[in-house]
Amino acid sequence: MACLNSKDLFYLQTYDSKNTSKILMGSNPAENAKLKLNLDYVYIQFSGPNSFECYPLDTVLDHHTILKLQFKKIYLVLDNSLEYFYESVDAIYKHIVNKYNIPASQIVFLSGVPTMLRYTLNYCKKNNAEQIKIMWYSLFETTGKDTIRQRKTLPTLEKKRKYTKKFLNLNRRWRLHRPLLVTMLYDRGLLDEGYVSLAPSDDRRDWKQVWNWLSKKHYGHKEITKILKRSEGVQQLPPMYLDEKDLVTNRAEHQTSIESYYQETFFSVVSETTFYENVPFLSEKIFKTIAMGHPFILVGSPNTLQYLKKLGYRTFAPYINEHYDSIEDHGDRAIAIVDEIERICKLNKTEWREWMSKVRPIAEHNYKILYRRQQLIKPMN
Repeated sequence: MACLNSKDLFYLQTYDSKNTSKILMGSNPAENAKLKLNLDYVYIQFSGPNSFECYPLDTVLDHHTILKLQFKKIYLVLDNSLEYFYESVDAIYKHIVNKYNIPASQIVFLSGVPTMLRYTLNYCKKNNAEQIKIMWYSLFETTGKDTIRQRKTLPTLEKKRKYTKKFLNLNRRWRLHRPLLVTMLYDRGLLDEGYVSLAPSDDRRDWKQVWNWLSKKHYGHKEITKILKRSEGVQQLPPMYLDEKDLVTNRAEHQTSIESYYQETFFSVVSETTFYENVPFLSEKIFKTIAMGHPFILVGSPNTLQYLKKLGYRTFAPYINEHYDSIEDHGDRAIAIVDEIERICKLNKTEWREWMSKVRPIAEHNYKILYRRQQLIKPMN
């Protein structure tokens, strides 16, 4: 059915409640992703749980449209697929369903979190509420498709005499698991084995700030505490840049300047958006890696790999030990990840050749799945 506000699409950007903006969008991402509904709808993209506090619904939609929603004539499509916030469900009920008396059945929530329905069901049970419609929107697969562009074959895993490094690990914002990973690579003497980035970004964090935070986060974890104590020297490392010294600008879209780093390494260590949050989330980081034909170790929330599989992708077990993905304890999971990075880095030349011959068909499969992907939105209830 048709989008009724196709000429008046808004993205409510409210990450900073003191500096919000209502951005007019040029196109409807959900329409491009082949959203299928049995009624006409209006579409709003929003950044987080506070968006409809900053911009109440009647400042975005006119009174006539809200009436249509109240009388079940149309749907309201709310797109939060750029983020991983469970709390957006609470906000939808509080600031839209309850405040404007809009039936929950008329709300379609597009989420990038594959477990959002589970959270919603728990909310409804606790609050005796009717379910809103939940759809898993794998938006960031479009980034991977853009990365592929006109390529017909994998740009990586070539048979050649020498690779300059073993792995690639890209980091921009200093989400806590990223400096933890770099610290653990430093502790194992693995930083020289990979191309690793970590330098000042738009979140304005640095080693001094995150070090105390890391210590508190893993208080009581004996092994992580030992690693931090013996690795304090990591704080003296200069900023680590690769293709770009500007790590403030968001690089969600593919940059050709990074391609050589994929071509000169065997695998990626993908530092996903979430780790400590226990929210599985698949961003552009993993799909760009798939598009570049790289095997990967995923540094993310526990049990994230299963949701890649639900999209039709394959992971790399047994050639990569993926036991780490099922470990709930964050410190233990980080240790298991670095154990596997170290194991792979220590393969000899013969083992590398055999390893590449085993992982390449999986990388090719994933590349083809991404290349052919059309439907990005999956109804969950």
